[in-house]
Order: sequence, then C-alpha cells, then structure tokens
Amino acid sequence: MRNPPEPLVRRRSARVLIVDESDRVLLLHSSGFVTPESQYFVTVGGAVDEGESLAEAAAREVFEETGLRVAPSDLEPTVARTAGELWFGQEEASYFFLRTPRFDLDFDGLEGTEVQEITGYAWLGPDQLREVDDSVFPVPIAALVERCVSGDIPAVPVELDWPGWRGDLKRCPIPGGATP
Repeated sequence: MRNPPEPLVRRRSARVLIVDESDRVLLLHSSGFVTPESQYFVTVGGAVDEGESLAEAAAREVFEETGLRVAPSDLEPTVARTAGELWFGQEEASYFFLRTPRFDLDFDGLEGTEVQEITGYAWLGPDQLREVDDSVFPVPIAALVERCVSGDIPAVPVELDWPGWRGDLKRCPIPGGATP
C-alpha cells in the first residue's frame, strides 16, 4: 500500500523593494541554502504569519532582516504580485516599495535558517541590478524597481512572471556588497 502524497505547502509572503536616495535597491545574498553550490539574491521579506496583514508581515520582515523599523502604513500599496512552484510547494508573493535613506543593516533579528542562509547584502544600482536580475529570488525585479524609482507606482499590483526558479543558478557574487 502506498503512502498518501505529502500535502502541498502554500506559503504567502510579503516582500519589500527597499530603495535608497541614490536609486540603489537593497538585496540580501544567499549561498548554499537550496543546494550546496547555489548563490542568489533575495528581496527583503518572508512568510506572512497567521493573523497578519501583508503590510504588517512586510514591516516585521524588514525589521527582522535589516534592523530598520517601518510602519505598515509606510509600505502601502502593494506594487506587484507573483506566484509559482518552489522546492517546498507553492509561493504567493506580494511586493511593496519603500524609499528610505541608506542605512547600516543589523542582522540581530535573523531567525532560524536565515542565519545560515543570508551571507551578505548589497545596495545595487540599476545597471548592477539588471546584471544579476535572473539571480533574484523568487522573480526578476529590475523593471519593477526602475518603474517605481521613476515615480510610476502601480495603482494596481503588477503581475510578475514566475520563471520556474529552482535555486541552481550560476554563482552570483556580491558586487560591492558586505557580509553580516
């Protein structure tokens, strides 16, 4: 007799495109989390806890992953959405845009696997972002960041294409970045 299949994990996440006064977006760098050789960038954000709104989850994740405190109201509106399959199941991600002066990150709030997963960070300008865009988890964001930076904040969330991200991308060094 066969074992029943594992239930599909469905994860809602809230992600934040944090951009400084020089139009550089903050990305976290990860190495070896999905596979031993994987390296990629990830936007700030993570899973929505039960009872949290998307904006509340996004504000909490910004604090945990960077040390920056923001109010959920600073993150409205949702500028983009995407959904697709990952190694653990299905991800549904909503994106917020936050313009803020550059700040020094504080990784003291990282939880569990984030401590091993996050290996550095970088503030990337438009050219650098386009260079690494196919290595951003879970979807490329360069066009969306450029649109928001230009002042064209979507009134209705943009649907971002899900490229079938698997985590086995090319090696992705941190251009001018820092380690925790």
